[in-house]
Amino acid sequence: MEFIDTASFHSFSFRLICIKIEHVQLQENNERTEARRMSIIDIITPVFMMAVMVVIGLVTSKMIDVSVETRRFISFVAINFALPAVVVYSIFQLDFNSSTWASFAMVYACALGLTWTGMALGYSIGRSFHYTDMEARQLAIVSGCGNTGFIGIPLITILFGTEAGSYAAVYDAGTMTSVFTIGILLLKPGRFSFRQLTAILNTPFLSLVCSVLLASAGIMLPMIFLETVNTISGLAAPLAMILIGLLIPTITSANWKMVKTGYKRFMGTAILVKVFTVPAAACLLVWLLPIPALLAKIIIVQASMPTFTLATVLFERYIHGGSKQLGIVALIATTVLSLLLLPLTVFIAQHITG
Repeated sequence: MEFIDTASFHSFSFRLICIKIEHVQLQENNERTEARRMSIIDIITPVFMMAVMVVIGLVTSKMIDVSVETRRFISFVAINFALPAVVVYSIFQLDFNSSTWASFAMVYACALGLTWTGMALGYSIGRSFHYTDMEARQLAIVSGCGNTGFIGIPLITILFGTEAGSYAAVYDAGTMTSVFTIGILLLKPGRFSFRQLTAILNTPFLSLVCSVLLASAGIMLPMIFLETVNTISGLAAPLAMILIGLLIPTITSANWKMVKTGYKRFMGTAILVKVFTVPAAACLLVWLLPIPALLAKIIIVQASMPTFTLATVLFERYIHGGSKQLGIVALIATTVLSLLLLPLTVFIAQHITG
């Protein structure tokens, strides 16, 4: 009888332990589900905010007459004040050591490699579709060169924090290096001139170099200055998205008709390469190489950025004829798709990096 009671007791105890384990596992599953839910919300929220800003720009352009000078003013403030503020504040949040320099070199090298890959694919596909040599060169630029500064830096800062903004700026430096070397050579064939590299010396790039030199030397900026810079940096994303909204009405029906009649494959290739192929190559790259998780996410998101804004300026300067308007059409089309696919891109980046 005592044996039966003891066996029953052990059986009852075992059941209690099993129930407790199931309860703990259920609680952990609920916590993981909630964490995934929160991460999805964290991803969607900035995308929604930026989409609203684009709509604000579009609605504003419909309600009032927005001149070229107004758009130029917004672009000037964003590029020369807001973006440098993001870069400066991000850099001074870093602890500089040998690992930091290695991370900078890794991000810069990945930026060059992915940009060149997109440009090579764009040019090759353009020639296979029997576009003219200059049109294939245009396709190379809109396919490979992303908006890693104007949109990428503020977006990554919102998604991954201020530290990530510094690495996003380094990636943008790689993009700009490609634009003002290979990009200019594509649009203006001839001998390479080092004078072309002076175009890289824009305000965000100079802010990056100066901030890195000061921070790595242990020179800290006054707190009041850093707080002011942080406030100004908050203008970067709104100004960039509002400007995109203001640019949408500048695409005339003639531009859309030109794309429909003779450049469907051109635009399709630009979207395929810039929005899908280059980000896929970035995912493969960070999966194969031992790249830290934060850097891997930055590289993937920056690789998925739409065609860079300067494409329209470069086409206007170096190209004669109707095809120079392809830059603005590619900018709008890839921007819309990139923003729509951004939650999926970040989700994939998180999954790959664990």
